[in-house]
Amino acid sequence: MSDTAYDSTDITRQSTFPTDHSIAYLAREITRIYTRNLQDAIADHGILIGQYHFLRVLWEKDEITQRELANAVGMKESTTFTALAGMEKQGLLTRKRDSNDRRKMTVRLTDKGRGLRSKLIPIAKAVNDRPLAELSLKQVSDLKSMLETLRNNLSGEH
Repeated sequence: MSDTAYDSTDITRQSTFPTDHSIAYLAREITRIYTRNLQDAIADHGILIGQYHFLRVLWEKDEITQRELANAVGMKESTTFTALAGMEKQGLLTRKRDSNDRRKMTVRLTDKGRGLRSKLIPIAKAVNDRPLAELSLKQVSDLKSMLETLRNNLSGEH
């Protein structure tokens, strides 16, 4: 193993495993803080963080099934159903049964839901970029690359 490779067999790390050595802990903390900051930033628009995740998918691909939307966001269909019902009441989207397959429900943004994109994307970008301000473009690029590698290793994609 090279001097620069991470040594997962280090006995000291295995027996004590302090929190500050846990990439998973740091990733969770970063995600928690990002999520809280984004929720605070979009709250003035009456959107909850969970709703925002659905909107992000629908802004990219409108008119998809409820199942596709649940999968894209990584939520259970039952949770998605409840969230979408609330978003429908807010006038952000419509849901319509497929005429060929009554089990399928197609989700489509309303003008109001589509209109939030131009307001919320810049807010999300600002929240995303804030902690990167002191990093160089190369550091940000390297960080993204490393995070993608971690994600791929965890999901079994190589």
